[in-house]
Amino acid sequence: KYMKKYVIVLGLLLCSLQAIQSQEHAVLTCEVKDIYGTPIDDALVSITYLYPRDEDTDINDQFTDRGTASFKLESNREYILTVTKAGFLPHTEVVELEKDTTVTVTLEYTQKVPVLHVKNYTVTPKEAGPGEHFQVHVVMENEGTGDALNVKVSFTPAQFFSPVQPSSSAYFERLDVGRVNSVYQTFAVSGEAVSGVYDLTLVITYQDAYTMVYTVQETVGIPILRKPMVKLLNVEYPAQVTQGESFTFSVEIANTGRFAVNGLYLEVDSNLDWEYYSYYVGSLEAGDFDTFESDVMTDEPGEYTFTVRAGFVDDFNREHYQEETFSISVEQKVQETTPPPPDETGLWQKFIEFLKAFLGLD
Repeated sequence: KYMKKYVIVLGLLLCSLQAIQSQEHAVLTCEVKDIYGTPIDDALVSITYLYPRDEDTDINDQFTDRGTASFKLESNREYILTVTKAGFLPHTEVVELEKDTTVTVTLEYTQKVPVLHVKNYTVTPKEAGPGEHFQVHVVMENEGTGDALNVKVSFTPAQFFSPVQPSSSAYFERLDVGRVNSVYQTFAVSGEAVSGVYDLTLVITYQDAYTMVYTVQETVGIPILRKPMVKLLNVEYPAQVTQGESFTFSVEIANTGRFAVNGLYLEVDSNLDWEYYSYYVGSLEAGDFDTFESDVMTDEPGEYTFTVRAGFVDDFNREHYQEETFSISVEQKVQETTPPPPDETGLWQKFIEFLKAFLGLD
């Protein structure tokens, strides 16, 4: 009697175990992001049954790790998915789980606050000179949680810069969340500006949906460089010489710019034999010049090229070069031949020898 009861109970347990083992499951993955698509960590994800049963067990909540939380649940059922995170509006939706499913949830911020900033900027050309123009291209982005309205971008006047356009400001009706916009402004550089990096101040004012005014101030660095200008002038040397003959090479090093040139030197790259291969000038004022001169010896015939390079540094202590290449032809030297010795036979002796030959006496 007891054995029969034991067998029946055991059979019921086995049937229940088989029913549990045969129950199908699926994985529900929840990906949580903000309105910019950035994963949100530590968001609380809760799962409950839409139609609970008495035998259902509680499903433990999870916090997102790298924006993701996963649950192994019974398939072919409906669940209520709830996501909460401080600073964001809660999100709730119903999910029908039939197979492995991924749900992407986008949480919106609780406050609608626009936040404008300068994402990047470029200056063209990278280094303008005194008396030249440059253009600033500024890219702005709204990385806040609300749209920006009545956006005004203004450049504050600087000592050596003046706007080429009639106005140094720009206006946009709005800049929505996550969007970018650009501003172009062209400036003229004063001819009195010295080399350096100057700050150009940019002020951005805008409003939110409640007409509250916000102000952002950014600084753009503008490099100004007085460009040195060096030229090699009045080059003098023969186009053709004879083997073993020396010649003189001379050139003028001229500062053709409006500013002094520093660290100026000259060097020669050649396989001829030069008396001087280099020459240091130092500083050379605007409009001034110096002369390099050297004797050059030629040993072997042929066509030769040589390079004369003038090097100097700018106000940012960066080195520059101005070089030219020249050619010269070296002709082979003609060897002098020795003339035959003079005939020392006298005129009378020549007559006697002729007479002997005529009479057959030789």
